[in-house]
Amino acid sequence: MSHNPINPERTNAWLLIVDDNEDNRYVLKQRLQREGYRNILEAMDGVAALELLATREVDLVLLDVLMPKMDGHQVLEHIHSDPELRNIPVIMISAIDEIDTVVRCIEAGAEDYLQKPFNAVLLRARVQACLDKKKLRDETIKQLRVIRSVFGKYVPESIVDSIISGNGNIEPMQSMATILYTDIEDFTRIAEAMQPEHVVDMLNAYFESVIEIITRHGGIVNQLQGDAMLVTFNVPLADPEHADKAIQTAIEIQRMVDQNKFANVTLVTRIGINSGNVFAGNVGTGERMNYTVHGDAVNLAARLERINKDYDTRVLISGHSVQLLTDKHRVESMGTVAIRGKSEPVEIFKLASTAWNSRA
Repeated sequence: MSHNPINPERTNAWLLIVDDNEDNRYVLKQRLQREGYRNILEAMDGVAALELLATREVDLVLLDVLMPKMDGHQVLEHIHSDPELRNIPVIMISAIDEIDTVVRCIEAGAEDYLQKPFNAVLLRARVQACLDKKKLRDETIKQLRVIRSVFGKYVPESIVDSIISGNGNIEPMQSMATILYTDIEDFTRIAEAMQPEHVVDMLNAYFESVIEIITRHGGIVNQLQGDAMLVTFNVPLADPEHADKAIQTAIEIQRMVDQNKFANVTLVTRIGINSGNVFAGNVGTGERMNYTVHGDAVNLAARLERINKDYDTRVLISGHSVQLLTDKHRVESMGTVAIRGKSEPVEIFKLASTAWNSRA
């Protein structure tokens, strides 16, 4: 019995011994059992090992190098090419004259190796080290899944990947983007007539439906301010159809709003869409960061949303965005108008209500 008993938690691990020699499997199994491991599986060749791994969860594989049908190196390649298996640590088992092959296996991703005959101290240390790494790896994967789940409620999966791969940072960039700015009509009046709890329920129901549409078309919700939303297309991930995606998003938002109530409240939303150059990146200090966009293109989209009420429209689009469209949309020119903050008049278009309401 070992003089240094291992953590009882590790004895719950499932180990797989793969060796074509029955005596070798027996000796290794006996030594592992003396160390306190009880959940030990055996396979007599590489094919049998892969069949077993396809049906059982295993925490560590102790893999012989030279075997018939499929050698240890081939088994290792299969394990590391399978997304479901690649996180299982593998310890190569070798004779002294097989060291070159072991080196090749280590380079291919094996965690460690053991030489025959087995040294009890090395066996204990290397098995425990591999299981510790496996536990840490599993915990990290679990945390990443939680992060993806939380982030996925706000941004597309592609943006989550960018944030995680960048260790929480997305490099600042200057780029062409299409901005969609949306706001609920008469929100202040609606909210004043309701209890605060009802307002929260209404907004939650509204945002859930709107964000689903935005995310499905590749948009990024950069800001939520009260009932207003600032959405970008084409940053930080390029999308050659960003203007079309923004228009289609507006169409589906208007159709959804017309067909639903939110916490039993009927709402109307106004949308402004504009395309232009923006600066996008993380803004903030210390541990508080916010990914956002800045630029005149953003301001114009917000201005277009506001002047919908002057034209009795629901969606206004700048000529900059219309020029980028590749699909046919039901847009009608409203001529050029003076926009506060702009030195030159801006050509604007309205999205006809027939784009989302066939009865209009």
